[in-house]
Amino acid sequence: MIQYSTCEQIKACRAFALERNRQMFEEAQALSRSAFELLESGEMDGELFDNYQAMRRKADLKFGEAIEHLRVLNEDFPPIPMSTQRSDEVRPHEARV
Repeated sequence: MIQYSTCEQIKACRAFALERNRQMFEEAQALSRSAFELLESGEMDGELFDNYQAMRRKADLKFGEAIEHLRVLNEDFPPIPMSTQRSDEVRPHEARV
């Protein structure tokens, strides 16, 4: 069984969380685009405008969730400083010598 170092586990968790965060932002952008497409349809009435507003609210909420997710992600899995990454890369070479 391969056992990973704490640094590698943190990198993997961070990468997974960043991917999910990217998906959350994409979902919010898709909602936002759909809302604006409603406006561009040309025949605006009260019901269509209500639908637009509801979709914009959903998009805004999704953007807010993605921003909060990113804030928590950076607290729980802060970016690993380059000096730490480089020292991890150097260690395997030192072990071989």
